[in-house]
Amino acid sequence: MLDLRPVQPGDAPALHGLMSDPEVARWLRPKGVSGPFTLDECDTWVTADVAHWSAHGFGPWLAWDGETCAGRCLLEHSIVEGRGEVEIGWAVASGYWGRGVGTAMGRHALAAGTERGIANLVAFTRADNVASRRVMEKLGLTYERDFEHAGYPHVLYRTIRERNAP
Repeated sequence: MLDLRPVQPGDAPALHGLMSDPEVARWLRPKGVSGPFTLDECDTWVTADVAHWSAHGFGPWLAWDGETCAGRCLLEHSIVEGRGEVEIGWAVASGYWGRGVGTAMGRHALAAGTERGIANLVAFTRADNVASRRVMEKLGLTYERDFEHAGYPHVLYRTIRERNAP
């Protein structure tokens, strides 16, 4: 298993190593915007991630394989179609695809939500992202609906757990 730790100030270069991969970025960019994320965009993301941790006591983690950032997973407040939700998510470096990294990060985020008493969690992805949909199903999330996000058709999955349940 990779080493997961909360995003920290100064992590923008590591995050950029992940998000500058066009194969990763294409799933996260809004319609009409293409190409890898820039270092400045990653710096803005890290600043927001650190602030989320400070405000809520949880947020995104980076997954490390030695000195290499292999992914990013999250447990964070999000807005889905105008409604406040707590989202779990993951982005996996393309060199780690097909190795169960997304599933492991999703399990970590689910466990972190359970530890914090968050019973209602969502995950969403573009409708054509078969790999992420498969991870959501492996995690036991249930398909809820289709919706539009960032200019693309997306699917929303949800889990509702009893508070204090394992």
